Amino acid sequence: MIRCPHCEQPGISPLRKAIMSPGLSAECRVCKKPSSIGYPSWLTAMIPGSVLMVAALLVQSERLEWILNIVGFLLMIVIPLLYTPLRKQP
Repeated sequence: MIRCPHCEQPGISPLRKAIMSPGLSAECRVCKKPSSIGYPSWLTAMIPGSVLMVAALLVQSERLEWILNIVGFLLMIVIPLLYTPLRKQP
């Protein structure tokens, strides 16, 4: 579980944090307050995966295209989960 920025208790599931965006908040299971991630940090986390997925459009090899798409998709899940900080929402 991920620590809530309001109560500092583990109350947000990792899956929920992995799919968060600036417009999609998560409610803590402990204190019931909403948290989200900021737009700049979310955008920064999306760049590596997006670059790989765009690069997949330009390669000739179908196998390399699949690899780039899969790695890009995984990066778009793992980077926000591990590196984007949660912020308090009012």
